[in-house]
Amino acid sequence: QFLYFIGIQALPLATMQAQLLALSKAIEMPDAVMYGIAEKTWGVFGPAATMFDGVVRQVAPAAIQAVDSYVDSHIHPMSKKLPLMTATNVAFASVLYLIVIAALYPVGQLIGKRTIKGFSTLHNLFLFLLSLYMWGGILITAAANGFTLWNNAVGSGDNAWRMAKLIWIFYVSKLPEFIDTVIMMLKHNYRQVSFLHLYHHGTIFVIWFIVTMEGPGGDAYFSAMLNSGVHVVMYGYYFGTAVFATGPIRRFLNSIKFFITYGQMTQFATNCVQSTYLLVIVEHARYPKHLIHLLLWYMFTLLALFGNFLVKNKAAAKKEKAAKKAAKKD
Repeated sequence: QFLYFIGIQALPLATMQAQLLALSKAIEMPDAVMYGIAEKTWGVFGPAATMFDGVVRQVAPAAIQAVDSYVDSHIHPMSKKLPLMTATNVAFASVLYLIVIAALYPVGQLIGKRTIKGFSTLHNLFLFLLSLYMWGGILITAAANGFTLWNNAVGSGDNAWRMAKLIWIFYVSKLPEFIDTVIMMLKHNYRQVSFLHLYHHGTIFVIWFIVTMEGPGGDAYFSAMLNSGVHVVMYGYYFGTAVFATGPIRRFLNSIKFFITYGQMTQFATNCVQSTYLLVIVEHARYPKHLIHLLLWYMFTLLALFGNFLVKNKAAAKKEKAAKKAAKKD
């Protein structure tokens, strides 16, 4: 049982699960709040998304029909109740993200470098708190549902619906994460907006749309929980460094900076192990196999790109150190 994997063994399993189930219910996002968030989001982007949908259906009717047919035949019953689950809307969000980022370069040259410290600090605080909620909520709900570490079915009923909503929150959380890139562009931190960064942000929303649409629960919990945990550290670090410019807290934050990149790589490697376990070792995987394949190959690409990023950064740091040393000698 999952409870034993996370070290909760003091109370009888049934008692602990009952307590965790009560806690899971207490922290559950009410359906009305979820639909309200979706309605507000649609109120802002809906007209443009509807226009985009009409254009792509005219330009590529066969392709859109094929996508709609796939979604109709693969969507999980619970996902039909989740809002913002239309394929063309996901495509619209991804395309809009890339257009905005491309436009921000010439705009940035006109308006100059912006610090936007207040906005950036609030953005990082919001994503830190949201990541903390998702990490804790998914962990508690998985334990309350009696999940094992890996090989869990999506399920049905009230408990499965709680997990489905958490997976949905994780999926839509990728939208405010797009603002990370906007902040980098406004600050003229162009080196940070690498191919790796754009690939990761540009594809992750699509990947989690597919996962939420077909398997909103089960083994999806592990990836969402792991990623949320990494983001707790990452956005906590960004928020902390914005608030504490000097002092012991800043020194502590500086000492854990390397955990962010290496934590992300560890997450990708762990997901690869999970996928391999489900595909090779487990005789009957309880989670859809094609989603496990999707996770595996996506994690491979991220591992390769992050590895390349680390190697290049290390070489650049070495070169910079050598240049400074040579300058001192001169």
